[in-house]
Amino acid sequence: MKIYFAGSIRGGRKYAAIYRELISYIATLAQVLTEHIGDNNISIIGEDNLTDVQIYDRDSSWISSCDAVIAEVSSPSLGVGYEIGFAEM
Repeated sequence: MKIYFAGSIRGGRKYAAIYRELISYIATLAQVLTEHIGDNNISIIGEDNLTDVQIYDRDSSWISSCDAVIAEVSSPSLGVGYEIGFAEM
């Protein structure tokens, strides 16, 4: 089973430690496509080695190929909201 885990990056990294814990647990049960969401090295700037278009293309592909999306929504994030809407589509 493939899981797309969504959590705030540019909306704030306040809950990164919680993301990391959730991702670690989920990874014992399924493949987590977005383990980097819990990475301490990602700042609110995001993944500076990729363009916005590259991130969009990659993430859209992952959402299309996953079996389920788990979204941690404690921190408001337009990106996470978009990912949830994309997954529902």
